[in-house]
Amino acid sequence: MEHLFVVESLAELQATPPDSGQYVQVAGHSQPGDGGDGLFCWRPQSVATDLGTTLPSNHSASGHWQRLYSGAINVRWFGALGDGRDNTAALQSALDTAAGGATVVLPSGSYRVLRPLKLHQGVALMGDGLGSILQYDGPAGTGCLQSHQPAKSWAFHVARLNIEVRSEAAYGVDLRGMSYSRFDDLHLHLRASNTSGFFGPGNGVSPYYNLFTACHVAGTANWSTNQCVGFDFCSDAREQRQSANSNSVIGGRISTCQIAVRCLGTGNMFYGQVLESGADGYVFDVPPGRLQDAQLGTSNDIIGCYSEHVERVIVQRHSSCFVNALLTMVTGYRQVFEAIDTTNCIVITSHDGSLPQSRSFVDRRIDFRQLEQARNP
Repeated sequence: MEHLFVVESLAELQATPPDSGQYVQVAGHSQPGDGGDGLFCWRPQSVATDLGTTLPSNHSASGHWQRLYSGAINVRWFGALGDGRDNTAALQSALDTAAGGATVVLPSGSYRVLRPLKLHQGVALMGDGLGSILQYDGPAGTGCLQSHQPAKSWAFHVARLNIEVRSEAAYGVDLRGMSYSRFDDLHLHLRASNTSGFFGPGNGVSPYYNLFTACHVAGTANWSTNQCVGFDFCSDAREQRQSANSNSVIGGRISTCQIAVRCLGTGNMFYGQVLESGADGYVFDVPPGRLQDAQLGTSNDIIGCYSEHVERVIVQRHSSCFVNALLTMVTGYRQVFEAIDTTNCIVITSHDGSLPQSRSFVDRRIDFRQLEQARNP
């Protein structure tokens, strides 16, 4: 490598004449050691600059400084320091640079976010785990993460993040426009009332066919009145006729939410979730726009759920919401299945609903007496 030059920051790089060196090593974004370091070279072509991987020069309008890299894009390159201050613009710049299908990494730190971060189709956002914290202080009715094109987008991947929702009536992840996507090892802490971990009203094309693994949601302490919802596959308009369909939720713990899962869609599967301390576990209903339709039915499955101190484990809000459930341990409940009509519903549990605080077991069985009586009046 020839003509290597060293500067301390991106600002100093922009002030460096292009003929000072063919390659320039930068020690940091704003100062040495802040994670924004990297190797740049001068390109004579003019391009749109993002102030992280491409930078304009103060000396020439006909070229730019280009970061040399391969693999994932680091938010530190754009000045997101993770020090608790507002990092919204820097984070969005990194996500915009990844448009087209790149991966963005979020190193450990606390990143304050004041408006929704918009993910482009095919983008992956990866953190380091619990230490990668997005502190969302955005407006009501918005989510910390949302699709750049809410109507219809595919193939997002979000993993290993800790999202704190600190604004009332806001969400952790707004699923509108997100389908064929996956969400892994996410921790969502709802710090304000009337908030949701995952908010997913259907719009006819989403949220469909998503996979959630080891996603945890915790509400505020006053779970009986906090209006917090872990997974909210709901409806956001009276005329809405669709909701979230064919999503799979595997594992994860939902605690201190007034409603753990609200589902107005169909074909959704919930495997091995743990529900603790809530008013309602799974609440099934139909979208308001379909109430006058001739065919209303929805069918959803619960397999291997553990429920502790949830007052009503399963709630059927409309008689056409069919439920198939195999529960494991259920304790501290008031009612296992509050149903309007149990026709076409199967709920298998080790408790019969008569022992509110008991951990003891009764015989497991599928009771076909109702069917036999119908055949032999």
